[in-house]
Amino acid sequence: MALPWIMGGVAVAKGITGMIGAGAKRGAAQKAGREANQARVERGKKLVRNEWGNISRAYKRSIDTLEILKRNTKGQLDLADAESIRNWGLSEELRFDDYRRDAAAYNQSVLDYQTNLNLNDMSANMAYEEEKQFMEDFHTQQAFERKDDILEHEKILRSDITSRLSLRREAEAFRAKQAFEDDQDIIKGLAIAGKIRATGAVGRSARKAVQVAAMDLGSRQAMRADAIMNNTSVYRNEMQKLANTRLFAAKTRNLNIEKRAESLKSMLKASTLRKDKIAANKFSADLQAKRNLLPEPELGRMTPIPFEAFRPEFQAPEKPDKGKFFDDHMPHLEDENKIYGDRGAGAPGNPWMDIANIGLDAVGAYAGAGGFEGSGGSGYSSFDGMGGQNPFKP
Repeated sequence: MALPWIMGGVAVAKGITGMIGAGAKRGAAQKAGREANQARVERGKKLVRNEWGNISRAYKRSIDTLEILKRNTKGQLDLADAESIRNWGLSEELRFDDYRRDAAAYNQSVLDYQTNLNLNDMSANMAYEEEKQFMEDFHTQQAFERKDDILEHEKILRSDITSRLSLRREAEAFRAKQAFEDDQDIIKGLAIAGKIRATGAVGRSARKAVQVAAMDLGSRQAMRADAIMNNTSVYRNEMQKLANTRLFAAKTRNLNIEKRAESLKSMLKASTLRKDKIAANKFSADLQAKRNLLPEPELGRMTPIPFEAFRPEFQAPEKPDKGKFFDDHMPHLEDENKIYGDRGAGAPGNPWMDIANIGLDAVGAYAGAGGFEGSGGSGYSSFDGMGGQNPFKP
């Protein structure tokens, strides 16, 4: 039973000796830890200064970039405004050029329209003049035909009068001749009767001689009467022929008059149609000339004046605060000592924990020497979950 206590004492002595040695080591470690903390702080300060240099350079670059962006954007917007103004000016120039071109074309179309109207008037007047000349020729021809008919009818009438007078004179001469011959026969008869009486003849022979003479006179009178009848018949026939000639001439003249009237009527209708056709052709030509007339030009709407390009706003980068940055990020030795302790690795040493460790080592040495084996059972049933085994034995 003395061995466990000896082992426990040895363990305690060993712990005390280790505790003393650990204190010496702890002092050296604390010095090394302070030096490591100081070095860490210096490295941290260097890193912070380097980071601040990077931030400062980045800020200057962002300022330079912003200025370049402002200049480039201003140049681009000024160029866009200049192009807008130039395009607007070109549009306006084209608008006025189009108006001047349309106005010139319109004026030319007006001149062409007036020229075409004048030509149409001239053509229509010439056509009307030709129609007038044609109708005048027609009327002249009809006038000559009417004069020819009159002359022909007058010729026929004059010939008829001459023929009738000639026939009448011939009939009168024939009758006069017959009457003269009658008178001669009567005189001869009287002369014969006188001669018979002068001879003193009486009786039958005288009567016979008178009868012979009377018979001869009667026969000659009968022959003359028959000749007068024949002559009268011929006269009447000739007069009828002349009357028929006059009637036929009158009908022919009336027919010619009707023909000329119908021809004039037809010609007047044809002339009216031709004049209407001339008027229609002129109207159609005038319409065609009017269709070729261009509409009156109008100046197009003014091109809207371009708006000035929008000038964007630029947000300047926030200027970093060097003092605040150093205050927020610059390491301090006090903070390092609080975090890492004097040893520079983990928390600083605790003497109470060292004493507890010495006690545990003593108990472990005691148990290892079998100091707890005589307590009954397996000796370690009080340790939960260990099944009665010595937890300090290997």
